[in-house]
Amino acid sequence: MTQRYDRPADQPEEVEVTAMLEQAVPVLLEINVPERFKKAEIIGGNIIMSPLRSAHNLTLHRLMSQLDQQLPADMLYTSDVLTPFEIEQHEYCPDIAVVPRAEAEDNNISVCDPAWIACVFEIISPTTRDFDYGVKVGVYARSSIAEYVVFDPYTRSATRYAQPEDGEYTLRQLIHYGKPVHIERPFPIVIETAGLPVDPAAG
Repeated sequence: MTQRYDRPADQPEEVEVTAMLEQAVPVLLEINVPERFKKAEIIGGNIIMSPLRSAHNLTLHRLMSQLDQQLPADMLYTSDVLTPFEIEQHEYCPDIAVVPRAEAEDNNISVCDPAWIACVFEIISPTTRDFDYGVKVGVYARSSIAEYVVFDPYTRSATRYAQPEDGEYTLRQLIHYGKPVHIERPFPIVIETAGLPVDPAAG
């Protein structure tokens, strides 16, 4: 298994470290993430680490603020909780996963069962872009997660995947920042995008 780092500009050399995917517990519980890398996931057996940028953190905060006002009383969001998809050798830490309050709050979870997740929001980083728009779409659909939305501060857009059927999302919707994202299932949520931050270099 290879570790890939989304490295800061002042660290030009990529670091690769091998590790064995044989632990009985999730691998990410057993490794120490370097301090500058706050986001770590295992995707297809590879450890992917990324530093969190200000646009990511601000997007996360503003999404959470909107969810606070709209989620049903029995639901709660979590952030970066380890979610293993064991058969496919993935250990994701969704930026936001909406789960039953009884699981997230009452049990103070550190590991999330994918079966609990109602919807997922991911925020793009340069290193995770291909994964968020690629392999994660299929993994979340095969896990019957009702809604998956990717927020992209680099393209000023959100992409909504919904209506999973036979392991695929049958709906893909591109929403440019400034227009709302309408989540339909398993409960209605409207995410306003006008105030979400964008990368200064975004076109």
